[in-house]
Amino acid sequence: MEIAAENMDRLLCIEMRRKGLPRGFKWPLYEAARAISDGPMVLKAAQLLDRAPCRIGIFTGAAVPEHMPVGENDGPLGSSVLAAALTRIGHRLTIYTDPVCAPPIEALVKRNGCAAPVVRLTLGDKAQLAAAARDEDVLVAIERLGGNINGKLHGVNGTNRDAFRCNVDHAFLEAKRLGKTTIGIGDGGNEVGFGALRVTLEARLPEFSQKDKTPCGGGIFSAIATDHLVVASTSNLGAYGVVAALAMLKNDPALCHIAEEEIALHHVGVGLGLVDGGGGGLIPWCDGIPAESNAAVVTLLQNIVLRTLEAPRIRRF
Repeated sequence: MEIAAENMDRLLCIEMRRKGLPRGFKWPLYEAARAISDGPMVLKAAQLLDRAPCRIGIFTGAAVPEHMPVGENDGPLGSSVLAAALTRIGHRLTIYTDPVCAPPIEALVKRNGCAAPVVRLTLGDKAQLAAAARDEDVLVAIERLGGNINGKLHGVNGTNRDAFRCNVDHAFLEAKRLGKTTIGIGDGGNEVGFGALRVTLEARLPEFSQKDKTPCGGGIFSAIATDHLVVASTSNLGAYGVVAALAMLKNDPALCHIAEEEIALHHVGVGLGLVDGGGGGLIPWCDGIPAESNAAVVTLLQNIVLRTLEAPRIRRF
């Protein structure tokens, strides 16, 4: 199973995005994250979620006024798939997001047959975040920005997001204080979970830190660490990898996300106003990667699960 999960990790970190976006740093992110994980990233995350039924909160959503008014599709798609899988194995899910991101996420959750409520976060409301940390047993961040060393939120190009994006750092810091389990799933180094890698990333990838473009000079890399981090080419794919690893642990390939549903979700997302974060277009792409390419990765994840769980076939010649 560890061999299968290791291959999933590597598959998920193949860089496929278009020109015009930061390129050439997914593999260094993978190497840095894998170096601090005591096993394959997707498997370790799945093991943390393979527990007696409990309460799990997923934090997601990334809106930018005028450009992504209800958010990008990276994060919400993966959150809805992960929430559905976790519900099927007995957990109680709640999804936390910014008010403008809530309607499409609610629609996605409903489509996946998941009863998870969607909580609208209030900008600057630390009491609400502390309550979430108390209420949930596990917190998961999927494509959710984490504050840099100065507590500021930034996109990958260094643009500040504090004026309109709820900073959820306090929820994860409070969860850590309370001894709760936390998981981060991200793809750019600026999301919740990358805090354990911040110093390494600034030393190894200074050109991606954007310190010269961030008004506070702190760069984009998040200072918020989680108990476990999953890195992938997109955060959605990271979530699908965790679901695939969970399917292996449960010996239940039916838990896997499937290619047909992945393509369908991209088109449903367009109808809900979710944008391709790679270019800002209302198209069935995610982070500059077309739906069909993401679906191909989903197929390969499913194949790894099926081949791992099936009975051995012995070659006799």
